[in-house]
Amino acid sequence: MKKLSISVFFPAYNEEDNIATAVRSADLIIRHITDTYEIIIVDDGSSDMTGIIADELAREHSHVRAVHHETNQGYGAALWTGIQSAQYDWVFFTDADLQFKLEEISQLLEYIPEYKVVIGYRSPRRDPFMRLVNAAGWNVLNRILFGLKVKDIDCAFKLFERKCVAELPLETRGATISAEMLIRLQRMDVPIKEVPVTHLPRKYGTATGAKPAVIIRAFKELYGLYRGDLGNMDTTYMQIGKFGLVGVANTLVDVLMYFLLTRYSIVFSEHILSAKVVTFLFGTICSFILNRRFTFAVTSKVSFEEVLKFYSTIVLTVSVNVATLYVFNSLLGIYDLVAVGLSTIVTFVVGFTFSKVWVFNKKPGEMDKIVKKRILEGSV
Repeated sequence: MKKLSISVFFPAYNEEDNIATAVRSADLIIRHITDTYEIIIVDDGSSDMTGIIADELAREHSHVRAVHHETNQGYGAALWTGIQSAQYDWVFFTDADLQFKLEEISQLLEYIPEYKVVIGYRSPRRDPFMRLVNAAGWNVLNRILFGLKVKDIDCAFKLFERKCVAELPLETRGATISAEMLIRLQRMDVPIKEVPVTHLPRKYGTATGAKPAVIIRAFKELYGLYRGDLGNMDTTYMQIGKFGLVGVANTLVDVLMYFLLTRYSIVFSEHILSAKVVTFLFGTICSFILNRRFTFAVTSKVSFEEVLKFYSTIVLTVSVNVATLYVFNSLLGIYDLVAVGLSTIVTFVVGFTFSKVWVFNKKPGEMDKIVKKRILEGSV
């Protein structure tokens, strides 16, 4: 195996209370792993003493150097500067907020060179409740829009082979950059290994990821990616429309069958519940077939696992429908017809989301192959 050479960098914005400890700890840890390394501090236009401390650390340690942004450009810009400034074969980055145990980099290094991308996921994540909710929503959104299958997109504990990321055509420079990087790597069929890492509460400084301006910029960038080469908006909109159309068709068939069975069948006219069971089963089978082929264009052989996931989703959506109707009408006192409409919308969103990302989640098709070709021709 070729001797390990690694560039470690810290994107830092107003981390005067943390940066010295982070860099000195990194120097002690990395020097016991390899003697071919560098530690880069990317000062993203800090307004405190971070930049000055970074220069002092660079003078103090021969393996340390500081790179400065004249103004604050955002987390993604700091990451991109760190990647472009790296000179060794492997690139590792983590935040300067001391929320990770840097010695756990060895847990990531265990998987190279078999994996060119090894990323951590916080287990458990030590953040306030609302940040956990926001992170979960962000992960689900990226999975729905781009099919990104990663437990913890923004975990700042990632290791890459430099040549895999240095020439990626990354468009974002805000908080969306980690998602874009992983989406592009996944589209290129680069295997990604996920490893659990320890996450600690922040002791000093203030997190900036939850600021409204940061969140708004992240959604703008995500929308831009979706409108670009990574997304296929027409397909998603069409799937939503088809999913709704199948739902309407199944409802009409359900009502028609129930009418015929209870009005023209001696057996079912006296057993209304049995008629409803039959129409329900028929409706779910039709929904499975139509959504599988018509909505999501899955043509592979049906598996037992797929059927099990489908009926699990049915149970979930029924439960969501009943629960939301109870919340809207009984707990919040919303007018019953409005409550029914709201619960139907929530149920539709849940049903579509689980159907798309879990039940009928097929392998990349022709569109993904085209995107992959574009990326490969324009990058590595």
